[in-house]
Amino acid sequence: MRRGLMAWDPLEVPASALADRLARLRAELAREGVDVFVAYTNIARGGSVWWLTGFTPYWNEGLLYAPAQGEMVFATALSKRVAEWISSVMPAGEVTTTPRPAAFIGEHIARDGAKRIGILELDDFPAGHAQAILQASPGVELVDVTQAFARARNESDAVERLLLTKADALAQAACAAVDVSSAHARDFIAPAESVARLGGAEECFTLVAGDLGSSRAFVRTDSMGPLGETFAARVSLAYKGAWTRHVRSFAREAKAQQAMDRAHGALMTFALQSGESLEQAVARNFGSLGEIVNWVAEQPRGSYPLAPVANMAQSAQGFTAHAPFVLDVELAIEGRRWVGARMIGL
Repeated sequence: MRRGLMAWDPLEVPASALADRLARLRAELAREGVDVFVAYTNIARGGSVWWLTGFTPYWNEGLLYAPAQGEMVFATALSKRVAEWISSVMPAGEVTTTPRPAAFIGEHIARDGAKRIGILELDDFPAGHAQAILQASPGVELVDVTQAFARARNESDAVERLLLTKADALAQAACAAVDVSSAHARDFIAPAESVARLGGAEECFTLVAGDLGSSRAFVRTDSMGPLGETFAARVSLAYKGAWTRHVRSFAREAKAQQAMDRAHGALMTFALQSGESLEQAVARNFGSLGEIVNWVAEQPRGSYPLAPVANMAQSAQGFTAHAPFVLDVELAIEGRRWVGARMIGL
């Protein structure tokens, strides 16, 4: 559940920018002969709805319906009492509250006479919703338009870059605010969430790796214990729907902290050079500092605000070099583990 402020600022997210995004998506759908677009959303999968409407869905599930012409419709199972508020913070599209969002969208499809229905991430689309759409609009064909959406979405526009810049500055400030003198992880991380919330983050997850010597796993507040000799803070937050992540490692011993600061400095100055692969850039920036244990790059993909698009194991795909991305790196430096992450390419 979102605990921070959710509001629409037309200076930060102009309605014209959302109209441009919808136009790009419609152009891609038209190339594939698709009549309408449908995206499923829940608390973890609100990225596509946010990108098209400026609103981050929360708590309950819903469906976004974008016809070839006319207004988008966001159908949600939330109660009617929140519909007016959603309309006030969602600058594009209409809001409908209904216990059966898929049936409602299916009826829209039938009235519009659409035949080829583009579904974002069809393989992960709830079967019950698919059945309800097919029952309400007999004879239609459900087709996967994940790649078409990706082509429209991959270009990070100026509005998104501005939001990401603010989000990343806030995440960096939150990580810098941690209390490194604390002996317990809760006291160590508490100032970070305070900085993020007061800075305008509508959602923030602050996690701690309490002892990097034994594990690099980040845990929640209810699982935190005392800090070890080396430890790390991880702040993932959203500012006006734009998500970023920042990770910083710390050490009790001064010499170890100096090594971690050098690695952090390399992360903060990381940039891809012309013609260079991400793997080559990671090796160039971090290879002299220690053993590269792992790295992962994440970008917005489909319904997820951040998803793996490249990694050291070469098992992730879809990286777009000219769009911002979160880089997460893990090194072994003189027998100690270092982890770091930040937004690259703003």
